[in-house]
Amino acid sequence: MILKKNEHFILESELELVYITVFMKGFSILNFNSILLEFPQLMLEHVKDLKQALMEAIGERISVGRLKPILELDIAEDKMSARVKLNCSEYYLKENYSAIVGTILENLHKENISEGILMDVLQNELTIKDFTDIAMGKEPVHGKDAIVTYFERSERKPTVKEDGKADYYDMNFLDEVKRGDWLGERIPPSSGEMGRLITGALALPRKGKDKKLLYDQKTIAAIEEDGKIVLRALIDGVVEVMDGKITVGAHLSIAGDVGIETGNIDFDGSVTVKGTVADHFSVTATKDISILSELGVSNVEEINSKEGDVFIKGGIFGKGLSRVSAARNIFVKHANECHLQAGENIHIGSYSLGSFLKAKNIFTDEKKGKLIGGVVEAQGKVRAAVIGNRMERKTIITVKGFNRNLIKEELNETLLLYKLKIKQLESIKDKLEVYGKFLGELNEVDHLQYDQTKKQQERLVADITQLDRKRKSIMDMLDSKGEGEITIRQVAYPETRLQIKSMEKKLNDTTKGTFYAENNHLYFD
Repeated sequence: MILKKNEHFILESELELVYITVFMKGFSILNFNSILLEFPQLMLEHVKDLKQALMEAIGERISVGRLKPILELDIAEDKMSARVKLNCSEYYLKENYSAIVGTILENLHKENISEGILMDVLQNELTIKDFTDIAMGKEPVHGKDAIVTYFERSERKPTVKEDGKADYYDMNFLDEVKRGDWLGERIPPSSGEMGRLITGALALPRKGKDKKLLYDQKTIAAIEEDGKIVLRALIDGVVEVMDGKITVGAHLSIAGDVGIETGNIDFDGSVTVKGTVADHFSVTATKDISILSELGVSNVEEINSKEGDVFIKGGIFGKGLSRVSAARNIFVKHANECHLQAGENIHIGSYSLGSFLKAKNIFTDEKKGKLIGGVVEAQGKVRAAVIGNRMERKTIITVKGFNRNLIKEELNETLLLYKLKIKQLESIKDKLEVYGKFLGELNEVDHLQYDQTKKQQERLVADITQLDRKRKSIMDMLDSKGEGEITIRQVAYPETRLQIKSMEKKLNDTTKGTFYAENNHLYFD
């Protein structure tokens, strides 16, 4: 079939192949673009041969390409859509529109496409050159993942507040709950909605991933309410997180003072004293201790948290004998002639006067906090607004310092182990998900393996919690400048003696700034 004939050449097709015979020179390869526009079906495959034929015009019939089908049907691999491309001219489409639509429908039928055919598009919107969507399936609506929410514990971030009469040191320390109080909930995953392929087959949705509520079954109940699983306290107590699980910890609340009526307190759990602690009495607890009297405590024998934090809202008048210790942190408004020792950090809102303080890091309020007299020992950093006083009271600040490279190595090892445990936990979760689908069909051996896998999950969660706590502690240490830091935000007075690692500095003049150790040198910023 002759496609094009002029004084220069004959362009013809045979069995879908296209040939050209050139008789006369003078027809440029660039002019051939007009031929391509006239015949959209034409696909050139041998451009170099065509160019040579037009230049030499030796009258030899050569192959230059092939004819594309007028209609190209493209079906998506997922059978969710189909589109068509027309390789013809606008004139051809206009003159043969009904026949083309009929051919398209025949092709769809051959491919078993019966759903989502866009008849409006077929009848009115077909175009040449570009692909046009002509069938669209219904996408499945994938299920939503389970949503787990827990009671949000208060952040232990003390602040010095003013009420117009006096400053006071305050923060949300213990979160008390009563039996039946809400502690969390789980909205189960949804199954989603079926879709449909253009072939008529169902498109299955992906079910949402389930999530497990992690809670202590001895102190918290999981109850189905309005399609949700709700966690409610089984006992009165304080909200805690133990080994990655939310729990209600034992809590002793004393409405008044600790004294003759109560005797010394030794409690397995957390203790709140809403009054004060009388002279020569003590409070010991395995968990957190909170003493809320704005008058503070005076000349107590001992306040000791074996595993948690201590918060004394009104401060301590120790008379040189009182001892306060905590496995983690101590928060106190002021410390007057007492002994404070914390496994992590000591936070002082107002001042420390003539006291012995020992912790990883020691902080006072950056605007008003003072360290006057006594001995202050830290591992990483000490930060205070004022050190010493105008009377030049002797104050000793010692920072033992650390090896930053070794600490960084420890952090990297901790992070690697943390990631490994997370990966192991994900694997355990996948196993439990599979078990969960067949719980009713498990034999005795399978049930035993299922229980062992759950225990393994609990151990991993506990390990991850401990590693995360260690990570935060190391990061806090690395927040120090150099390899040990003492920061004076307002002023340090003469007779203040500073030591970082083995390097000492006695202040003879008022000073403000940061001292830090690096490469066995003491620097000042």
